[in-house]
Amino acid sequence: MNQIKIGPGGEFSLGGETFVIEGDVPPKDRRPSTSEAFTIVKNDPYLRLYEDLASGFSPRSILELGIFQGGSYVFLDKLFKPRRMSAVDIRPKPVAPLLDYVSRTENRFVHFATSQCDGEMLRQIVLSELADELDLVVDDASHTYEETKTSFELLFPLLSPGGIYVIEDWSWAHNSAYQSPDAPFSKRHALSNLLFEQIMLMGSTPLISEIRVWHFLYLIRKAKSAVRRGELSSNGGDASVFDQIVSRGKKWSLI
Repeated sequence: MNQIKIGPGGEFSLGGETFVIEGDVPPKDRRPSTSEAFTIVKNDPYLRLYEDLASGFSPRSILELGIFQGGSYVFLDKLFKPRRMSAVDIRPKPVAPLLDYVSRTENRFVHFATSQCDGEMLRQIVLSELADELDLVVDDASHTYEETKTSFELLFPLLSPGGIYVIEDWSWAHNSAYQSPDAPFSKRHALSNLLFEQIMLMGSTPLISEIRVWHFLYLIRKAKSAVRRGELSSNGGDASVFDQIVSRGKKWSLI
């Protein structure tokens, strides 16, 4: 049975908190989170997918990349009920209702003005704030290939065996709204390139047990047999996990 009952105005409650869905509202017009209700951009399909995932997966610690108005942070916290949770967002302005929520909840942390590519900060968060028990990563940050790949290279080695890595909004480059030369991200590589590379990584190594793809997000499950932190990050001068891809000597070209 679904826990989430969405009202006609996009409102729902979970774990004693109220949320308002603003997924179809232009970014500049979205309501800010308040002490009465958190704004969340995830619409019904996203919520149902996470709800289904939570029915059979209980992460000890969660790291979210991309906070926006804090609604998804609180939603994931209330849904999965982890021991610990942290998040980063590159925007410098803190979300006051989220800071208040974090201050009232044990082992909850947020970091504004922090890039998803900040390797030193991400390692510190995982090893200290999350007690070195990273079981779930949700990347809803830049949605760009380079930054999202960097985060994966940094965090996948720290992900627990059997842990899950979620990347949202991967398919934007294949949407009709992004085809013109002046469209958003027109000069950037498609995020779907990363999905293709991760599929090749799964075929080349025993590190990934499954990749499940939906139109709006995909998840990667790290193999239970994978050696944690056995794959080294390229951002500390070590080899990238993607260096393990074998492709018959043929070159991979980005779109």
